[in-house]
Amino acid sequence: MLNEEAALPQVVTLGDINMDFIAHIPRYPAPGSEGLANRLYLRLGGSVANTALTMACCGIEVAIIGRVGIDALGTQVLSDLQAGGIDVSLVQHDHDVSTGIMFIVVTPDGERTMFGFRGANVHTNPADIPETDLRNARHFHLSGYALLESPQRDAAFRALEIAQRAGMSTSLDAGLGTVIQQAEAIRSLLPHIDLFLPSIREAELLTGTSNAEAAIAQLREQGAKAVALKLGAEGCMVGTAKGNFAVPSFALKARDTTGAGDAFDAGVISGRLSGLTWRAAALLGNALGALVAATEGVRSEVLTREAVVTFLRQQRSQARWADWQPEFDAVIDMLCVT
Repeated sequence: MLNEEAALPQVVTLGDINMDFIAHIPRYPAPGSEGLANRLYLRLGGSVANTALTMACCGIEVAIIGRVGIDALGTQVLSDLQAGGIDVSLVQHDHDVSTGIMFIVVTPDGERTMFGFRGANVHTNPADIPETDLRNARHFHLSGYALLESPQRDAAFRALEIAQRAGMSTSLDAGLGTVIQQAEAIRSLLPHIDLFLPSIREAELLTGTSNAEAAIAQLREQGAKAVALKLGAEGCMVGTAKGNFAVPSFALKARDTTGAGDAFDAGVISGRLSGLTWRAAALLGNALGALVAATEGVRSEVLTREAVVTFLRQQRSQARWADWQPEFDAVIDMLCVT
């Protein structure tokens, strides 16, 4: 049960909780050869864990549903989540399977290749998700990776059903692996999703087009009420019932893109829950994604409200953002108040 002494969560999330082993290598090796790392980091990972931590940075109370092993890695990731202000009382513990592990290889251009063992995540038990706790939140965010295998898939469906019965808003980050393996499952969920957060590659696989506006139109026709489309170095495009608009990217050099999309998700969701317009929320999403992509190793120093506000104030004065001054001011005010 959720800690009754803590504030009720504004957001409940469901997905994978992992320990990431991140190796930076000078070049990706050919098959059968070696790739020796010049830097190695261990840090909390999993799409939904990354998003939860970044939402907490924005002042949002978050609880996470997942499953970890009873092992040293499980102890560490739970400690890291709690240190980031996340309610972990809904996290399940597995006596038989280890905590999820991801091995992530990052090349000098900041791109990453991932190898993983999902471990205890797959065994997230729908019967252990208490309806009374979920229905007290305002928003439910789902990672698409939870749809890959049951019983975690069943847990995701149960949590989404509870959220809808309770009148909560919902969001979904599909994940490339899930789109490749479970495209129809993703499409079937879109009518139940208020905010869909795909990358352009994921959107192309779901719609058959790489044109951002056309992809958004199709995804909304398939049922998503709003789409925040991640365009990488080109920023993002948001589509709602009122039309589409693009948000430029921030000009930072990518050093490790792991988790950048998750941070973008957090910014858009947090902004909307805090009353920002779609333009301001998308601006916050782009800023958080850029900061994460530009940082190697543990990101706790860049993912603080003070650091984000400082970054936004620096960027606000640039001529390229002349048409975005009201949005910058709204985001900075939100972060300074929360």
